[in-house]
Amino acid sequence: MTPQTRTSLKELQNLDQAIAAIRSSAQSFDLLLEEVNAPVARLEQEVEALEKRLTELKLEENRIELTIEERRVRAAKLQERMDAVRNVREEAAVHAELEMVRRALESEEQEALSLLDQIKRLEERSEEQEAAHQEALAEVGPHREELVEEQQSADGKLEALQAERDAFAAGIDLGERRIYDSIMAGARDVAVAELTQDGACGNCYNMVPLQIQNQIRHGEGMIRCEGCGVILTPESEEGLALAREEGERIERALRTSTDQRDEERAALSEAEALEEAEQAAVAEATTAEASAAKDSGPISDDPAPDMMSGSVFDTLAAEVAIEGQPVASDGALAEVLGLKAVTEDVVSNVVPAEELAIAAVTED
Repeated sequence: MTPQTRTSLKELQNLDQAIAAIRSSAQSFDLLLEEVNAPVARLEQEVEALEKRLTELKLEENRIELTIEERRVRAAKLQERMDAVRNVREEAAVHAELEMVRRALESEEQEALSLLDQIKRLEERSEEQEAAHQEALAEVGPHREELVEEQQSADGKLEALQAERDAFAAGIDLGERRIYDSIMAGARDVAVAELTQDGACGNCYNMVPLQIQNQIRHGEGMIRCEGCGVILTPESEEGLALAREEGERIERALRTSTDQRDEERAALSEAEALEEAEQAAVAEATTAEASAAKDSGPISDDPAPDMMSGSVFDTLAAEVAIEGQPVASDGALAEVLGLKAVTEDVVSNVVPAEELAIAAVTED
């Protein structure tokens, strides 16, 4: 496959893709027109239904009018016959028939009046629906005309592109064009794809072996992708430029992501440092409070003095001496010491009550 053929197939593919896009757009116009015409079509159907019903009622009313006219003629004839009868029996028969005709005539006249009332109401409703229909037509008319013009323009472009495509395809080798058409016939948008910069298929991105890549770049045979079946061609300058642009875009995105991550980490580190500083300040304040409490003096944990021991009197004498108050006289001090001795004797001579009780039982 020559470079000229490859270029021709790519251009043919571009034409086919443009035709497919315009055809899809033209098909969408049908849905848009149907959506725009929906309110108008609904009102039009209602108007047609009312007109049909009016026609039926008018036909029914005409039929009843004819029947009423016939009843009146029949009643007139019976009345004439009634005047001409000569016996009672015939008069009774004619009278009975005349009464029956009159009752039927009265019923049909009531039915005719009811039909006339229905016809009047339906005519009023039909006029209202017709006015609404005309209003809807005036409202959607400009938009509908615009869509119709766009649809006609798309149809014209489609015909022109189709003619251009047929003329262009006639200049391509028949065998290669058949292969191309067979690929596009499978409801696919791509039949020719370039190799990517790293040697992959530009359609399915499966890697192509190096030997096959060399054949595609330097050979003239038609080589198709083993993965998706498209015709592979070498990279074009435009494709390489697009690949470089895509690589730069990815690199910029990665750089931006890295910068954002670094900023987030810096903000997190700053927050952690502030938290540690706050914790250190709290610990320092707690230590200062503990030191201040310790310097104010410890609370005495000494037990209460034993009143039965001699240390009470020693303590009393010591306190008197510490306070700097001299003992009044040696006699006072002797009195204190004497009281101490007496107390010690009493304590030493006290026998527990339990021991006395045991001794008494033993003696008995």
